[in-house]
Amino acid sequence: MKLARTFVFSAALLASGAALAQPATPPPSAPNPGARMFETMDANHDGRITWDEAWAFVTARFNTADADHSGGLTLQEFGTIRMMGRPDAPGRPAPSPDRAARMDQMRAGMFRSLDANSDGSVTLIELQPFAEARFRAADANGDRAITRDELPQHGPRDGHRGHHPRGERPAPAAPATPAR
Repeated sequence: MKLARTFVFSAALLASGAALAQPATPPPSAPNPGARMFETMDANHDGRITWDEAWAFVTARFNTADADHSGGLTLQEFGTIRMMGRPDAPGRPAPSPDRAARMDQMRAGMFRSLDANSDGSVTLIELQPFAEARFRAADANGDRAITRDELPQHGPRDGHRGHHPRGERPAPAAPATPAR
């Protein structure tokens, strides 16, 4: 499940809304990447991220990843987005060959889903509908801005939507009985 979360986060860096899916308040012992990203995206520091601020962030990340300045991201350029602004964690082991292969496969699938015209390049125009949808999804109260209180209140080790730590799985729902 960490693998899926890793690639969702990769797309989120482009799309902004999911990039905010980190806890609003970092634990005192460790800096919170989501909180730092929120601060970065909140350009005017008013505690709200508007669509214009989110799109400016997405555009800047896109342009930085577009190494050849072609106006589109290749699969290789797309793969660099996750690493932008993130130094390698000391002592972090390299992924196993199997995990690296799965990561590459997920990255390629995500890339294909964003490449609307299947030309092997993802442009900002192709990315915009995804980014807008992610922004709207993160804007829980529909006021056209994302605030800290709209961020999910779970930490990175607490699992994510649809997954439960062992021993805390909800009981299966009883099958519906047909009406007679």
